[in-house]
Amino acid sequence: MTHASTSRSTRLQLALFAFLTLVGFAGLLQTATPYGVSSAALQNLLTPQQSPAAAGTSKAGSQQQQGKQQAPAFELREVRRGVFESPAGLLYLPGSEEGHRIDHVLQHLEDNPRKKLHGVFEGDRNRWLATIDEAWKKSTAGGPLVKRQQQNNRTVTTVNLQRRLGYVGGSEGARKRNPECRLVRIVTENRREVITAYPVQAF
Repeated sequence: MTHASTSRSTRLQLALFAFLTLVGFAGLLQTATPYGVSSAALQNLLTPQQSPAAAGTSKAGSQQQQGKQQAPAFELREVRRGVFESPAGLLYLPGSEEGHRIDHVLQHLEDNPRKKLHGVFEGDRNRWLATIDEAWKKSTAGGPLVKRQQQNNRTVTTVNLQRRLGYVGGSEGARKRNPECRLVRIVTENRREVITAYPVQAF
């Protein structure tokens, strides 16, 4: 075989190989995405399928999260510098040994054995402030569950909320094995400025 014949045969083989390659590539394009991966495989990569149990858990978690977001949060509004108003209209001003009436009221989230009597609220900051607001709103209705006393320029309002709110702490409370508190006592000046508030056992 001459050199010319060998060269022609090689060119024919290369052309045939190129043709078969193009045919195969055209068939691949019909079943491939632009990224060279089937659409089903790409979908699985982007959003992996969940088992029914996992999907149910995810749905329940989503509904629970929505419920938390919809629950109204307790917020104080600053009406002027350092003065905060509650949703019920109570005012918390700077003052007391702690520097602010809010900080003073929050002292009743923990027991203080150094005091003889110390009402302790069982809950967090927002729940306690919201409970004070609840008691204040109910006090406006009066009735046997509300008692109001005047002490000089201060008004002492005690409201029975008819549920456990905390316990009697301090040294005397410990001696009596910390009886429960179901009432809230709110001391105010100028109608609605909070001096202090704390849980109590009785009127």
